Amino acid sequence: MNTATPRLSARGLVKRFGPTTALAGVDVDLADGESLAVMGPSGSGKSTLLHCLAGILLPDSGTVALDGREVGGLSDRDRSLLRRQHYGFVFQFGQLLSELPAIENVALPAMLLGTPRREATDLAGRWLGSLGLAGMEGRRPGELSGGQAQRVAVARALITRPAVVFADEPTGALDQSTGHDVMRILTETTKAAGASLVVVTHDAQVADWCDRRIEVRDGLVRHTEAAR
Repeated sequence: MNTATPRLSARGLVKRFGPTTALAGVDVDLADGESLAVMGPSGSGKSTLLHCLAGILLPDSGTVALDGREVGGLSDRDRSLLRRQHYGFVFQFGQLLSELPAIENVALPAMLLGTPRREATDLAGRWLGSLGLAGMEGRRPGELSGGQAQRVAVARALITRPAVVFADEPTGALDQSTGHDVMRILTETTKAAGASLVVVTHDAQVADWCDRRIEVRDGLVRHTEAAR
């Protein structure tokens, strides 16, 4: 029996938006280094669950803990610092800063944590090279393909060596082949970096890249299984 403390744990999460109950008592555990796909139709509560796990939203009741430390008891400032230090994010459209070249987009999270600019850009360059983007460091997001931009987003998410990476529909704006390539890179690099991964997706083929999947419907976890 595995008695290790989960990397990320949620218990009894309830979140309401006016009369709508987005989460109705959700329990989730994420092991160290595990990748988890969160599936469900639009409006099922899966993105709300990601936002609560990441400390972006506070649940109305229930708890979220990272390595045994409860997130809900932190101040807004400390939650923001926790997200910068311990979490990485990959979004559907990358959300890269259009005015910055790729290398500065990747380096920015490290610089925000106090890493000197030269050290941060050197590290960013190594990350970009490891993801097949050597020679593209100076390109701005508008000069990259969708798949290349998502690789930049993956590098940006991992540069601070986070405990958990959250990816919200990371392939939703990509064609199938490019999406599979991004998922391969995302799952392989997070595991190699020792990070856990939470992927919100409606695509079963995307979920198959993860170690385990759960299905959220009507604000509840209805099903859980190994994805592959």
